[in-house]
Amino acid sequence: MALPHPSHPSRTMITDPVTAHRALRAERGQLVRWRRLLRARLDLTVAALAPPEPLGTLSWDVLPAGQHRLPAHVDLVSAVSATPPRDTVDLMEQLRSLDRTLAAYGDQLDAILEDLAGQTLQLVASEVDASPAPPAGAR
Repeated sequence: MALPHPSHPSRTMITDPVTAHRALRAERGQLVRWRRLLRARLDLTVAALAPPEPLGTLSWDVLPAGQHRLPAHVDLVSAVSATPPRDTVDLMEQLRSLDRTLAAYGDQLDAILEDLAGQTLQLVASEVDASPAPPAGAR
């Protein structure tokens, strides 16, 4: 249940900030995962325009034997290739826009998490203040 926040009318005060904090931390984890996926897709899109050189071609004489264990270049390229978009620049702009939107959402989540941490501290402090004082001489 949410109540209006006393010092910020536009915000709500959560009656169970611990549960709300847990839920928002889970949401934050999903947000991080989506941003990681978007950045990976952007990296793959950029790499498709200028793929890396095949492994081992620049260092045959320096590296010890065992390069025969390298995967074939074509296998590496096909493993990281996606269906090429019709407009790579448009895709990159779209991915960056999505990432900016997710970053703004992350900032909002962080602000709410910080507010919930403050509410949790206030809740704990009020419970400590409301608890009876220990008897004199008690440890």
